[in-house]
Amino acid sequence: MKINYETIKAAFPGKAWAYAEQIDSIKIGKWDGKAFRFAEPLAEQYLLELRVFDGVRELKFTGDNRRDTAEYAAADFIPELANAQYFMYGEHSEICGEYTKLWEERGGAIFFPAKLDFPEGQTGLKLGIRNFVRYNPIPVLPNSPNVDYFYGLATSGAGALEVIDYAYTGFYYNNGKAVEL
Repeated sequence: MKINYETIKAAFPGKAWAYAEQIDSIKIGKWDGKAFRFAEPLAEQYLLELRVFDGVRELKFTGDNRRDTAEYAAADFIPELANAQYFMYGEHSEICGEYTKLWEERGGAIFFPAKLDFPEGQTGLKLGIRNFVRYNPIPVLPNSPNVDYFYGLATSGAGALEVIDYAYTGFYYNNGKAVEL
């Protein structure tokens, strides 16, 4: 996959996070407005997906496809279902230069592009996710006399929540405090 640096520069003239999935590894880095900074260089020939994001916008590159969450700005999504934080990685940590090495007992390590200062006994990193969910009024099932028999739902035939997409928003300590970009 070829990285489109001009698109990234236009979308993020300042700092942003970078999350790269390669054939052999996951890498977390930073974008400084001109270039990426990872503990180890990216190998574009092994890159499967690249996400560049801040708390507001995300560009996602997969092969020749690009998705920009700025396209969702005017859409009517449900704000109460939007933001969540999920435990990502790291039972143990160690500062290594300008990075923090996170690893787990079961194996594997990842280098995070900052000196993380974990609260006592709370090592571990969370990933912020923004869910783009809306209500779709189109009936899930057509009204029929057999709906209650098959599904046991008195409200069958009503609309449903529809997940359109999701995007990364940032990284967080276990206490919910954001890691500074």
